[in-house]
Amino acid sequence: MPTDPVRPTEFRKRVIENNWTMVEKFNMVLQNVGKELADQTADQQRASKLRTIFVPKRRFDRWMRGDVEMPQRDIRFVLQHMFNMTAEELFRTIPASEPTATAPANDSLRGVVKPSEPPTYPEYVTPATQAAQEYVGSAPGPFTSNVARTIALLGFDDPVAVAAQTRALTTSNAEPADLAMIGRGLQDIVDVYEDIGPVRLAGRVRGWRDKLRGLALGGQQPPRARTETFRLIAQASGLMAYMAVNAGAPVAVADAYCTEAEDLAREAGDTSLEMWIAGTRSLGLYYAGKYKESDAAAAAGIELAPHSDQAIRLLVNGRARSLARCGDRTGSERVMGQALALSDRHSGLPEGLSSCISFGPYSMARTLANAVTARLHLGDTGRVLRLVDEIDGLISHSTSQWSRALVGLDVATALLQQDGADVEQAMTLGHRALRAGTTAPIHSVWKRANELYDHAGRWHDLPDVRDYAEDLREWRSRPQAELIVAGSSAGSAL
Repeated sequence: MPTDPVRPTEFRKRVIENNWTMVEKFNMVLQNVGKELADQTADQQRASKLRTIFVPKRRFDRWMRGDVEMPQRDIRFVLQHMFNMTAEELFRTIPASEPTATAPANDSLRGVVKPSEPPTYPEYVTPATQAAQEYVGSAPGPFTSNVARTIALLGFDDPVAVAAQTRALTTSNAEPADLAMIGRGLQDIVDVYEDIGPVRLAGRVRGWRDKLRGLALGGQQPPRARTETFRLIAQASGLMAYMAVNAGAPVAVADAYCTEAEDLAREAGDTSLEMWIAGTRSLGLYYAGKYKESDAAAAAGIELAPHSDQAIRLLVNGRARSLARCGDRTGSERVMGQALALSDRHSGLPEGLSSCISFGPYSMARTLANAVTARLHLGDTGRVLRLVDEIDGLISHSTSQWSRALVGLDVATALLQQDGADVEQAMTLGHRALRAGTTAPIHSVWKRANELYDHAGRWHDLPDVRDYAEDLREWRSRPQAELIVAGSSAGSAL
């Protein structure tokens, strides 16, 4: 592909003579001059611009080819002091009669015009010593031609180039303040999740995830910044996975987000987050009816750190409920006991009813709420009702509509399963649960509400059950609920 012809200019000539042909090195000198000029001006707004002066590589390359549009005022001002000539003089075309500088082909001597004969020094001064004498005490900047040539001919890098290369390596497009802001944005979503729900919040999380991926793929970050970027992408993808489960999306959607999140959490060395993601994978498999796979996913997460507080969720939400669904009473009771024992060993668990989507550990109340579901699937209706009595105050006063709805539906189902089924009370609780979960509906409420109606099959002709069926139809007709039901793998019992 033909290249544009080079138009020789004073700028090109002096850049080559001063060994500034690397844009990083050129910008370092430009910024040093800019900072000196900023210190001399009383105009703070202009001083701020001068301190951050910068020439992008594409523009620098155009200048070196002689393809010049006159720079804006602040850059012209700095260039004038850097080269001791006006911008007009600097970018003028050099007539053919004047000598021009040519960059050498040898990359190791880039920007150095190699002399036809070696420089002469006094006999008692070696070239290396002469170079050192000329450099000692001076700040990194343009060297005399002898020093620059000597450094190159001895096989070393120009100190200014080394400094520029170091700056290039440690430059980050992911500033700590920006990453902290995104982290707060994700936490804000966690805080309002149970009030607003997955349908309305998924787009916001996806936006943060796209921004983070753009940072990771569109530039460079030093190790610490890259680790934090990966950790935040893992959090965002984990939240997307959790929302996909709550929205009733196909299990493959949550699985894809979980895979990305797990890989990045592992790269970031965040075992706690990796365990949280394993719990979310298990949750998706559970609501897809894949109980053995759900148990296996939770067990794999526990193996990462069996004594971690994150293992509590994996034991009770992941393993206990799945094993109960599989009819494994012994296994389910064992892991429930392990979850409660582990909760007792950790003194810093949250108070009250922790958020379902929180990246932190389960509170004791949420652990017991999950034990209620496991006991229900084991057929222990008496234990279900006793456990609910223990946490009733926390559940009834919780701001989590979903928790109230889910526990209420579990209790209603237990009332139908016990000897002497209380159909009227069960339907009353079912009606109350649906009313508690209408602001931001989720798949799990829909699934359990349908299961309650299935359990009431013998009494479908009773007015209370018919009224509950009507409540279920009304719940399903709400705009957000329609999306949940449409994407749900759980069919309607109606």
